Order: sequence, then structure tokens, then C-alpha cells
Amino acid sequence: MRLKVVAIVALLVVGGAAVAVSLGVFTPAATNATSLLTAAATVADVTDSIAATGTVQAAAQYTLAFGTAPAQSSGSSAASNASGANAPSVAWPVSEVKVAAGDQVTAGEVLATAATADLEAQIADATRAASSAELQLKQAKADRADASDTASRRQTQIALNNAQSGYAKAKADLDTLVALRAYRTITAPAAGTITDVSISKGVDAPDGAAITMISDDLRVEAEIVESDIAAIKLDQQATVTVSALEATLQGKVVAIAPVGSSSGSSAVVSYAVTIAIDSPPAGLRPGMSADVTIVAASATSVLSIPSRALSGTSGAYTVRVVAADGTVSVRDVEVGLVTSSLAEIKSGLQQGERVVTGTSSSQNSTTTVGGGGAFPGGGFIRQGRP
Repeated sequence: MRLKVVAIVALLVVGGAAVAVSLGVFTPAATNATSLLTAAATVADVTDSIAATGTVQAAAQYTLAFGTAPAQSSGSSAASNASGANAPSVAWPVSEVKVAAGDQVTAGEVLATAATADLEAQIADATRAASSAELQLKQAKADRADASDTASRRQTQIALNNAQSGYAKAKADLDTLVALRAYRTITAPAAGTITDVSISKGVDAPDGAAITMISDDLRVEAEIVESDIAAIKLDQQATVTVSALEATLQGKVVAIAPVGSSSGSSAVVSYAVTIAIDSPPAGLRPGMSADVTIVAASATSVLSIPSRALSGTSGAYTVRVVAADGTVSVRDVEVGLVTSSLAEIKSGLQQGERVVTGTSSSQNSTTTVGGGGAFPGGGFIRQGRP
């Protein structure tokens, strides 16, 4: 009988021990010792930046031709040049070409000249036509003044109207031709680089462009995705890195496209943002790739902590503060600018106080610590702008 009692007691002890272990009453030897990662609240500059890639472009491109003013376009769009659908057709025999593709030129520099024999002949014809039209107008005015009856007054008034229109047109045609004298010489409208020359000495200049050039004023056009474009403003500072030159340049935002565009299968909408470069270095050329970082917001010399130390959402952030004796408490904080790395603290912390940023585990022996009580680690995901 005694043996049966002993056996029953032994079974109860073993079973109870197993249940106790499963419930965590007895904890096996731990392999991971968990410690807190902390960082001190310090004074620093907090900067929210937006990164993008772009291409170096000339601020302006010019199409130059005889008989017309320079046609200008900006960015990557091609310039068109025409003196107008109603412009007179004038032959421009090229008498001199002073530049070639790749040449650097200064504003006002003479690039090419043309002879004006055909233009002067047309001006002479237009002068005679204007003189005749003026005489016809004078006669029509006299006839209108001499008209005595209703029929003749009606007829002379019609003739006078036609004479007035004829004289106005003849005078306008003459003025247009005379104005072309100023465009027998092609000059550079700005400092820049010649990109193409389509004329040769002794040959009539073709219709359209004779010379094309780009300005020395170089800019970067970058595509900013729609989720970031609201943070981009004119005159924001930007850093431009050109890997081809191993150069980091400074600039500012000078233009923001009002309409977005999308391309590719992802159909992500983006907006073109133009950054003017403060001092373009030698060797910088249109077409080069550039990495752009735009400073969207900044707070200088403010109390800050790593942003991963924050918990909560905008307007209700907390941090875990570690006291000198190692105790941890949760504290409400007022947050200013938050970036992916730093958060500005406006109130709730003092400089030097340490906050929990995560946890770290070190290997000790054979099994794993179960149960709760440890502070969760990991980073902080910002929920929009505070």
C-alpha cells in the first residue's frame, strides 16, 4: 500500500513540475541577456531633405538666323525660329562665319554676317510702292472732297477707303524690310557655347536656324515625386552632386512645374523642379547626371534625439527616459521638426538626459528567455509631418 502511495505522489510531483515549467514558474538558464540602447538629448541641427536625381541642362537655348531676332527656349525643349508667316522672303548670302560648334562666345560677340543686296533691292521696290500708294491716297482724298452728289460721294468714299488701306500696307511692308537691316549680322545674345553651325561663307543661308547655342548658365532639372512636392518651395537651398566631376555644388530652387507627369509601368506622378547652380565649375556640361538634395525644412541648434526613440503619432509623442539609477519612465514630449534620423524636442526633455532608442541582446548559454517585460526594439516610423 505504501509503495502505491509513494508512486502516486511521485507522479503528482513530476506532473506538477512539468506544468510549472510550461507556465513559466521555473525559468531555464537564459541565453540572451537583453540591454537597452540609449542616446543623449543633444543640441544639433535638424534638417529635412528630399533626394532626387536629375540632369544638367542649359538655362537657355538660342536659335539664331539672319533677318530675325534670336529665338529662345529654356530647359530641354528645342527652340524654334521663324521670322513669321507673313515675313518677306529675303536671300542672305553669307559673307563671313566666325564660329564653329564647341566655341565659347561672349554676349554681343559677332558670329556671322551676310550681304544685303537682295534686301536693299526689296527696300527700294517697297519705297516706290509706298510712294505710289501715298499719291493714290492724296488723289482719293481730293476726289472725295470734290464729290457733289450722293452717288459720287459713295464711290469716292469707297476709293478713299481702299487708298487708305493700300497706303497703310505699303508703309508697313517698307518698315518691315527696313527693320531687317538690323539682322544682317548674327550676334550672341548671351555668353555660352555654340552647338551647331548650319551656314557657310559664300552660300545663301538656309531657312530656319543658321547657328544654335546654349547659355553658360547651367541648371539641374530633377523629378520630385508627388508625395514630396508639397514640401518644395522656391529659393530652398539644394546640394548638387555630379559624379562625373566628383564635385558637390550648391544651388537653389528656381522653378517648380505646375503640372506633373508620369512614365513607366509604376505610373508614379512626378514634378520637374529646376535648381540653379551657384558657381558652375569648369567641365560641367549639359546632359551630365546629378544627384540632388533639397533642404525642405531645417531647425538650427535645437535640442534633438534620434527619431527612432519616439513612440506615438504627431501631437502625442512619448519617449522612454533612463534615469541615473537605471530606472525607465515614459514621458510626454513636444516635437518640432522630425526627419528620418533626428527629431527636434521643444519641451519634455533636458540636454543630457538619455532616452531609449532600442534593445540589444548578447549570447550567454543554451536556451531562450521567455515571457515579457523587455522593452521592444526597432526603429520609429514617422507618420507624416508633426
